[in-house]
Amino acid sequence: MILKTIAFFVAAVTLTLAACDTARACPAWLCSVASAVAVDEDGTTGAPDLGERERPTFFRIDAGKKELTLLGPDSRRGEVTKLDSVLETEGAHVFSGVENGRVISVIITESGRMTLSIINDGVVWSVFGHALPEGRLKDHPAEKRVAADGE
Repeated sequence: MILKTIAFFVAAVTLTLAACDTARACPAWLCSVASAVAVDEDGTTGAPDLGERERPTFFRIDAGKKELTLLGPDSRRGEVTKLDSVLETEGAHVFSGVENGRVISVIITESGRMTLSIINDGVVWSVFGHALPEGRLKDHPAEKRVAADGE
């Protein structure tokens, strides 16, 4: 009986610590797309060929859920790409995954720069933009100025 109690206690403490660590280490970002270019294996460059679909303009990356979710345009809102890997390095967060045979990699720097690459057979798409840590807008100096001016 005492072994079951100890095992339960150890499991509860382990899960609590894991949840706390995940909450601290798994932020989310709101990202905007500024530009995108495709390079084919023959050296042709141009806009990525999305077929009839609109180009994504905004997305959210959730490190805890390991998901990239499109926020805009409205026609693509809610599309989710699962990410297999989340890595925090010095000055950046790196995400990667595979979806429908395409490799997806995203780098978000501490300064708010975002670079996304999609690699498929014979083509590479490079997407550049900006990222804002979710929930950090209220800490931004411009927001503090607006709040102070509005008082």
